[in-house]
Amino acid sequence: MLTEIRDRSSGWFAWIIAALIIIPMAFWGVNEYASTEAQPVLVEFGDQKIYQQAFQQQLANQQQRAVQSNPSLANSDIFSSDFYKRGVLKNMVDRALIQHLAVEQNYQIGDEQLAARIKDDPIFQTDGKFDPSLYENYLNSSGLFSRQQFENNMRENSRVSQVASGFQESALVLPNEVRTMLEIQAEQRSFDLITVNKADFNDKVEVSDADIKAYYTENTANYMEPDRRSVEYIEFDRASFAEEQEVTEEEIQAAYDSYVAGFAADETRSTRHILLSTGADKSAGDQLDKANELVAQLRAGADFAELAKQHSDDPGSAANGGSLGDVERGVMVAEFEEATFAAEVGAISEPVKTQFGYHIIQVENVNATEPVSFDEMRIELAEEEKLRKAENIALEKAEEIRNELFEQPSSLEGAATLLGAEIKTSSLFTAESGSGISANPAVRAAAFSDQVAGENLNSELLELGNGLYVALRQKEFVASAPKELANVSAQIKSTLIAERASKAAEEAGAELLKRAETNWGDLSSDSSVEVKSFIVSMIDTERKVSPDVMREVLKMQKDDSAALTSFSSTNGDFNIVRLTKVEAGDLTKVSQQVKDSTLRMLEQRNGQSLFSAYLKSVEDSIQPKINEDLL
Repeated sequence: MLTEIRDRSSGWFAWIIAALIIIPMAFWGVNEYASTEAQPVLVEFGDQKIYQQAFQQQLANQQQRAVQSNPSLANSDIFSSDFYKRGVLKNMVDRALIQHLAVEQNYQIGDEQLAARIKDDPIFQTDGKFDPSLYENYLNSSGLFSRQQFENNMRENSRVSQVASGFQESALVLPNEVRTMLEIQAEQRSFDLITVNKADFNDKVEVSDADIKAYYTENTANYMEPDRRSVEYIEFDRASFAEEQEVTEEEIQAAYDSYVAGFAADETRSTRHILLSTGADKSAGDQLDKANELVAQLRAGADFAELAKQHSDDPGSAANGGSLGDVERGVMVAEFEEATFAAEVGAISEPVKTQFGYHIIQVENVNATEPVSFDEMRIELAEEEKLRKAENIALEKAEEIRNELFEQPSSLEGAATLLGAEIKTSSLFTAESGSGISANPAVRAAAFSDQVAGENLNSELLELGNGLYVALRQKEFVASAPKELANVSAQIKSTLIAERASKAAEEAGAELLKRAETNWGDLSSDSSVEVKSFIVSMIDTERKVSPDVMREVLKMQKDDSAALTSFSSTNGDFNIVRLTKVEAGDLTKVSQQVKDSTLRMLEQRNGQSLFSAYLKSVEDSIQPKINEDLL
């Protein structure tokens, strides 16, 4: 009934699937705040386009996040590999495919649903309630998008989740799948471990200058300076125009009135009701008479909860004494909402007629955040009003600059004169990294584009977010060349030491392995050899051994005798593992938390498999066109 009207959109599964596509799209889809005018298109199909600049920026974002989580990747060549680039592009294509399906299948999210999503986000809440100031501060501090851009992306992400949500119910998990997975996870494995540490040999290996030079000569291709460029550029931002704007008291008051009105829209009311449904064998007249009788009883002191349990035709709330919880605007039908938000706390309403029948309503509590006073908000509102005015001026100025850049494509002088700004020069930077203005991925992408780097023309006017605009042209180009040996000598020495120490550990381990294969008892009793014993399972919360060792132990098969294997870890250590016992785990001792997480994992796996297969079939039928020359 009425409680079922509320929007309880999608489930955790839809958001998991959506996250698989959305999370790689850092900054909410970079092409939302970069102009796409005249940009090269990397991928195109249907109504979807992926621009080269958006791809370059997404590539840079993922590289940055990877290095932040693992600094050792800073000098890795993997980021420039074709495999890595195509992986990033695949994520973008998958998202674009879902966006295409959302448009084709007319998925939508209404204003009320969007507002509910934002209000329910914990990062915008204080003490569990939506706090408009937190929301505004978030938008202002992000520097990447306006309120409209943010909310448009919220809508887009919700549409993505709607496309995915249909696979939740399709993802079947059979009971034997769960049991089999639990048995695997609970299995107990006993083993002995000998580790020959690479670090013990670091000081024992020698690397000469001749070794370093020979390695450099053989691997020069791995020690190249990438192409570097510097640019000259002009820039202006919305804030510079804001300083010149004047704001009247009337405008500030209007802004405050709008701010206060937002609090009224955010108000919720703890409400309960009794529904007497109409239709079928229940006439409207009889139900109205009954409603009036109940109103009289309630106003005479009868218990609302008891009458709701006895008489309400809304099963969702009747069992809970008629409680609907916190009701907000835009959720209930119009007649019910109007009566609820007009009621006084504690009063019993007259019968309210809706399409469901007659309702008796009582508001138990009003939940509203008090707005900040005008005096406290005055300065902030004035600044915001200046920025709002400056936005229009900045847009007009941006159009003038675009025209000037088009009319004089080989010089920034005219645009600089229009702005009254100086032409600045950047330091040299690469396509992957830079400092100052070139720290922005969109700037680097423009500098290395065919238009700027190939044709030596001005770039388009770039909007970098938060009202900042930049136009640039190439100043200097330095082609890729080998790094000086002196600059990479220490790096090469570390590489050779690691390789030789790892080799020495492997050779020492091979000798121990021979003894282990001949007589384990003799080896394990040798005081010079450290043998550690473990019992592990996949559901252990304590990490007893390294992931490399755990992975090998789980791969081993044991027959009547102990199984023996050896391997080198990713850190260069050499390991000998002797698996002595494999026992079935006791499923009665597996926690409910592990059982629940295993079920969710299988649902996610099966659902993702279905969803991936579906996306692949869509991709095969659409066949997106990829401009390989721009990749």
